[in-house]
Amino acid sequence: MITIECDDCERTFEIEDEQAGGKVACPYCGDMNRVPEAQDSITKGPEAKGLPPDAGPEQDICTIHPAMFCAHPFKFSAIVILVLGGVTLAIAAKVSDNVANWLSWLGIVLTVAGALWWMYWYVASHLWIKLTISNKRTIRHEGIIRRHTSEVLHDHVRNVEIRQSLLQRILKVGYIGISSSGQDGIEIEVKDIPRPYAIKALIDEYRDM
Repeated sequence: MITIECDDCERTFEIEDEQAGGKVACPYCGDMNRVPEAQDSITKGPEAKGLPPDAGPEQDICTIHPAMFCAHPFKFSAIVILVLGGVTLAIAAKVSDNVANWLSWLGIVLTVAGALWWMYWYVASHLWIKLTISNKRTIRHEGIIRRHTSEVLHDHVRNVEIRQSLLQRILKVGYIGISSSGQDGIEIEVKDIPRPYAIKALIDEYRDM
């Protein structure tokens, strides 16, 4: 039942839910009153999950960079071992008389090499590429100083392809490719992306399925 207040006599009365959105006469004074629309208790669409609506201005939802450790755990471990081994060797050569002094320089070289390797990897794979998802489109950014971008509107997404090896499934990383209805090939490709199925689910919220 819907309870409304008469615009004229200000007395309240109840009507059936089926009359929502129409007009009804007040049983006391006969004045015609507009019945408000019934409120849907269940929020639908992206708003139901706390996401920006697909209507209205564009809003960025998230920015994702390729993963490092989860995508290449052995490579990451090798860098850590190289740096820690270099530091240990350099310190041991300085404090112990039983270790040749030249080994301290070798330890420093190994430490610097490991640090430079990590910095290059961080810039080339993690910072160089990013994926931005808004309530309107998905954008792939490449580069830091000079930029190259490609985008696909959510309404035009034809296919979202995900590839994962067994290890990638365990570590929750993988490849994601997005193609639109206006192109034959894949327009957006990102490797080593974390949680690719969560990204696909987010894009699906705004797709015209």
